[in-house]
This record gives sequence, structure tokens and C-alpha cells, in this order.
Amino acid sequence: MEYYLLVLAKFVIGFLIVISHLNFSGKTQLSQMTPVDFIGNFVLGGIIGGVIYNDVIPLYQYVIVLVIGVLLISLLNSISKRFFMFRNFAIGNPIPIVKDGKFIMENILKRRNKIDILNVASQLHTQGIHSFQNLKYAQIEPGGQITAICKGAELPSVILIKDGRVRISELEAIGKAESWLKDKLDGLQVSDLSEVFLAEFWKGEITLVMADGKVRR
Repeated sequence: MEYYLLVLAKFVIGFLIVISHLNFSGKTQLSQMTPVDFIGNFVLGGIIGGVIYNDVIPLYQYVIVLVIGVLLISLLNSISKRFFMFRNFAIGNPIPIVKDGKFIMENILKRRNKIDILNVASQLHTQGIHSFQNLKYAQIEPGGQITAICKGAELPSVILIKDGRVRISELEAIGKAESWLKDKLDGLQVSDLSEVFLAEFWKGEITLVMADGKVRR
């Protein structure tokens, strides 16, 4: 009976720690999770599954290992938010595959391991888009979802600055240079990037959300 109570205690503790971690991170849905979260959750599941029936490992060691796993996942997610190079490596960037109604073959051929055009077609069909001929723009998101814009619709906005850091890959995606962005910021009387929480580019114009919540256009 004591063995089964210990198994139950380990299960309940593991469940509570993992649920607390998910609620604290705000990622309670699969669509919100990054590759770091997926791998981390597999590791946490492995720890729980590997220890829960093992009565040799003390309960306190089990809890410590679980907490270390949770802290490591949180640390990696924090790093991915602050360092774009690590984010690009661990999570990835959107991959444009159609622009102005034309396939971007360079991206498709270079990332064959990530792009299954038949799967792309299937996802488009579920969105009510029945042919590639209807597309104006399409990109594959880091999570595997498809963002698609049909002909006649507006292209999605692009985030050029986040938390005071310029997103070079997004600048390149719209064919602009950092000097162009600097000129735009100067025109909006912004000299310090740390003052900018978010810079959104849409319809050829930039909208800034400042660190104090004010908006500049």
C-alpha cells in the first residue's frame, strides 16, 4: 500500500509542477507552444514517467529534477525572446512561399525539409482557398501553420522592431535597409530604439507603439 501511495504522490506532484509551469508561461494550448516547449515537455514527461514507478529515487530528488527541468525551459524561452539569433535557431522565422501570386522557388527549394507543398495545399483547402491561383501571398509560420492572403486582399503587417531591437530578417522581407528604418524613426522624432516597444509596417507606413504605450504614426 505504501508503494502505491508513493506513486500517487509522485504523479500528483509532477502534475502540479507541470500545470503550474504551463499556467505561469501562459502556454496552455498546443498552438502557443514553440519547439523549445515541445522538447521541454517531452523531457518533463520522461522524468515523470521514468521516476514515478521507481521507488529507489527519493521524492525530494524527483522534485528537484522536475524543478530544474522547468527552470531550464523557462530560461531557454526567455533567451529566445531576447536574442533573435537564438530564436531563429530554436524556433525559426516565417518562410514566404508565394509573393505577388508567384512561387518563391528559392525558398521552397532551399527548405525542402520544412516545406511539403501537398501539405500546404491541404491546409489552404481547409481555409477555403481552393487553388494556388487565388493566392497573392502565402508563408509558412514557425509552428507549421499557413498564412495566406488571396488576390484583392491586403498583405499582413510586418513587425520591424520588438522591444527596442530591429528585426533584420523582416526588413529584408520588405526589401528595406536599416538606413531606411532610421530615416523613418528620425521623422517620428525617435532617437533611442529602447523607447520603441513595437514598430509595425503596413500599407507602406510605420506605426510605433512606444514603451509608455503611446502610438506614433
